[in-house]
Amino acid sequence: MKLLRPIAIAWLLLLLCGLTSCGGGFHLIHWSERQSYQCFERSLTEPENPALQPLEELLQIATKLSRDQPSQAVDLYLEVAERTLEDSTNIGDQARFYRYATGRALALMHPGHKRLPGKPSRYRVSYANGKNYFDPAQFDSITFADAYKVDNIEVKAKSGIGAPMLCRIDYAEAQKKTNPFMHPVGIDAPATALVDFPSNGHARITLCNTRRSDLVYFRGEQRSLVTNCTIPLVSVMLRQHRSRLGWKGVHRPAEFIDEMGLYSIEIIDPDKIPIVFTHGLASKPATWIEPYNSLLSEKWFRENYQVYGFYYPTGLPPMYPAAGLRMGLQEMHEQLLRRGAGRNAARVVLVGHSMGGLMTSFQIRDFRGSTDKILKTPIKKLQISERSQQAMVTMLEEAPPSFVRRAVFIATPHRGSSIAGKWIGRFVSWLVDMPRDILTLQIPKVANSFTELGRQLSGSDGVARLKPGDPMLDFTLKRPIKHGIAYHSIIGDRGKGGGTKRGDEPESSDGVVPYWSSHLDGADSEVIVPSGHSAHNHPKAIAELKRILKLHLQSDVSEAD
Repeated sequence: MKLLRPIAIAWLLLLLCGLTSCGGGFHLIHWSERQSYQCFERSLTEPENPALQPLEELLQIATKLSRDQPSQAVDLYLEVAERTLEDSTNIGDQARFYRYATGRALALMHPGHKRLPGKPSRYRVSYANGKNYFDPAQFDSITFADAYKVDNIEVKAKSGIGAPMLCRIDYAEAQKKTNPFMHPVGIDAPATALVDFPSNGHARITLCNTRRSDLVYFRGEQRSLVTNCTIPLVSVMLRQHRSRLGWKGVHRPAEFIDEMGLYSIEIIDPDKIPIVFTHGLASKPATWIEPYNSLLSEKWFRENYQVYGFYYPTGLPPMYPAAGLRMGLQEMHEQLLRRGAGRNAARVVLVGHSMGGLMTSFQIRDFRGSTDKILKTPIKKLQISERSQQAMVTMLEEAPPSFVRRAVFIATPHRGSSIAGKWIGRFVSWLVDMPRDILTLQIPKVANSFTELGRQLSGSDGVARLKPGDPMLDFTLKRPIKHGIAYHSIIGDRGKGGGTKRGDEPESSDGVVPYWSSHLDGADSEVIVPSGHSAHNHPKAIAELKRILKLHLQSDVSEAD
């Protein structure tokens, strides 16, 4: 038995990899100054242009100096940027020179640079202030986004003026106090750098927050900014993926209960609509990298939505992470109000994939009035852990969050999955090491405090709860969805193609969840996409998610009573 369990776990991991899609196939390479400059040279459309030859020579010298003499390198980069602005058109290769020189100069000047920062001697540097501008001092490091190469994901970039930057905030306890939703991997924020020269020897840096606006008033006219949100996103998501929380959260959920909660890899903006992504079985928030990247390519999304991810160990009985998500949502809402949030704080959108869809379903259904059907004893008198009591009170006695206004279910097993009842599901369930304070529900003197239905609803791990006909699934489906909440279904069909059909393909399946389980009567929309269970990554599913979020922007949703 001692040998069987580790072998079984290793073997099962190979199977689970096909179901979770956690972003592990992406690779990010940070080029050296020399490699980055070679890439810049290859981007030039007129490499032999005599007018630009002097600028190219200056960049070559700056590249050589950047390692050991960063101050002199910065002087040269700023000189190149200034000379490109002498021609007001600043287009084509001229704009590429400006972009490269600006990005390299700011990266070398920032105190967080891996070597001593380059303080220019020929220029006096100042930084512009404004609502849509970042203060560079708030970041631990700033790097040039063009110095990175990413594989296996499309770089979503927009052309314009400036240099795309990756601005990093490292995780620290002090930062956590300021932003309670900060992920332990930190924040990589996209930004665009501009440098202007209002007077002789004066370089003014503007670090634009492109999540607020991709337009800037620059040198007497409104200009579009270059944007690149993909590089910062992949950078932070890869660090999150390496945490390896997915499978461990199934096998040893007790070890990760304290890590359960809402996280954000963005700088909190109280003016935006929160959208919360919840992952499925054996997964983690990094599974959302494809739709997240695609959404960030849209101006309307960048400027109107704020993304949060919910992490939970998926081996837990569903009520516990569902309660954790509800408490996290309440904390998020309160934090945003304290930061001066307006009506958008009451327009939260929830998006769940697979088991994450079940967590989402718990948030929009009203369980009040069902306590007597489950318990013979008041919750506060149950001889269970304080954590378990809190979870039960949250789910059974409190109203659904009034600020949640829309939900999207993707490949969600509302009625279960036959796989959970087969040998693989039983096998996974056998491997789950359940937390002791949850197992106490099975102690006879505690079990006697539950009704027959209550005993059926309590104690099983998250995998076992996915069996078709499970009492928890049936009980949840019978609870009413809070009035005024719009909800949508995106369903995978691995063999019959996609469409916008409603109920006419009852035999179809995504390979894990059949149509009859994913379908919900009363949904505002239902779209079937030609995909396996990782439907959230399919282009048609992402397109449908964009449509729904645009619709949400247009709707005049006020906070429910």
